[in-house]
Amino acid sequence: MNWTFVDTQKKHSIELFEMRTKPLIDHRGRMFGVTLFSDLSALVLAVLSVHWGLSLAALYNGSGVNEIDHVLFVMICLSLFMATNLYPGIGLNPAMEMKTTTQLTVLGFLIVFSFDIFRAPAWSIDKLMLILISGLSAPYILGLRWLTRIIAVKLGVWGEPVVVVAGSGQVGDMANYFNYRRRLGFLPVLGVTEKAGNHAPSAVQIMEVEDLLKLPHGYFSNKGIHTVLVSTQIGSELSRSKINHDLLQKFKRMIFVSDMDWLEGVSITYHDFEGMIGMEARQNFLAPINIFLKRAMDILLAGTLMVLSIPVFLLTALLIRLDSPGPAIYKQERIGRNGRRILIQKFRSMQVGADQILADYLAVNPQARREWEETQKLRNDPRITRVGKWLRKLSVDELPQLFNILVGDMSLVGPRPIVENEVGRYKDKFDVYSTVRPGVTGMWQVSGRNTTTYDERVMYDVYYVRNWSVWLDIYILLRTIWVVLSRDGAY
Repeated sequence: MNWTFVDTQKKHSIELFEMRTKPLIDHRGRMFGVTLFSDLSALVLAVLSVHWGLSLAALYNGSGVNEIDHVLFVMICLSLFMATNLYPGIGLNPAMEMKTTTQLTVLGFLIVFSFDIFRAPAWSIDKLMLILISGLSAPYILGLRWLTRIIAVKLGVWGEPVVVVAGSGQVGDMANYFNYRRRLGFLPVLGVTEKAGNHAPSAVQIMEVEDLLKLPHGYFSNKGIHTVLVSTQIGSELSRSKINHDLLQKFKRMIFVSDMDWLEGVSITYHDFEGMIGMEARQNFLAPINIFLKRAMDILLAGTLMVLSIPVFLLTALLIRLDSPGPAIYKQERIGRNGRRILIQKFRSMQVGADQILADYLAVNPQARREWEETQKLRNDPRITRVGKWLRKLSVDELPQLFNILVGDMSLVGPRPIVENEVGRYKDKFDVYSTVRPGVTGMWQVSGRNTTTYDERVMYDVYYVRNWSVWLDIYILLRTIWVVLSRDGAY
């Protein structure tokens, strides 16, 4: 290869890039196979679970069932999945993945059940088994698919290498974003920007657009790299200079990644106006039917959880009183819906007089003061009691907020409840934040918790409000269970 167009430093960057990408081949095919195997295993497991369960209940003795329906259901579900964007499973929004998987599984059931009714109208054990299998299939598929991705990421077999094209101040952050979220299936291996020397720290090598365009055609495809992620900020500049056409010749797929602040978190629908592309921005949450559905979900789930948690309430209150003097329940004023002040309840995890303890500690610890000013959190917080440390790690201290949910001050899922002095940090986004009830859990709690910056917390809150759906709430609740059990981001 002729390297005469680059200097020594740029040649070294490209050589490192080559070393990193050489062993990567057939990425989407591999991910397609992993996802297909996961879904097939989940469907077979659903069938076996129903057979085993009914046998255990003495409702099925292993004979007299037309198992062709079960095979047909599995084949139809997999065919429907293949006809959508569920395979190979790259770049899927978890809430939309749940919605699509559930809808297609129900459709597969309706097709097979209709055929079964037409063939044999009378009620039979076959029909009961098909109903149970279809009911288990979506949870099994989603659970096993997410577990498979976690394992595949750990083994380094999930994700396709991509090139990231963005502005010099953004390319590093964009590469780091996808590197941190490997479950999305994009593994940045090269960053491209206008001036390679002005970029922020990044986990990938950075080169200039001009140097990338000088690489021969087929250079990236020979390495199995067929996708380029292009920031919309730089996309318009590339379009004006016709560079986007050159990129399409070097890559099979070009995906534009939005970084437009004014669209941050807004639900987007794309339209093709006979050659002109339009983007429709919607705020899903504010529809009256959505507010009603969310409130109904809150009352049902919070009431159920409260009854089930009575033993935990009693044990936790006892441990707190034995560990340190003071009440078991702590009340604090927070900002509620429409800016209304509410009193949220938590199990006390701090010592009595915590505000003064914090002030004294920050006065003699400049580094801790900087940490507090940046995040409003302390990794080594002197106020927290011994029992309180575990309550926070396991999120048990949040349980009394179920009372706040039932009286309408909070929601089970929503933005972080903030105090008065945090309002200014939300700036012009506070109006969006205050349109909904704060939540016991939310996007921030399942996206790194205390490891995130404050600006990222604001971004997650705004994203949630503007993209609310029942599916997003279900996803956050399920992911909360995983975060609590793994103690991800907790301290």
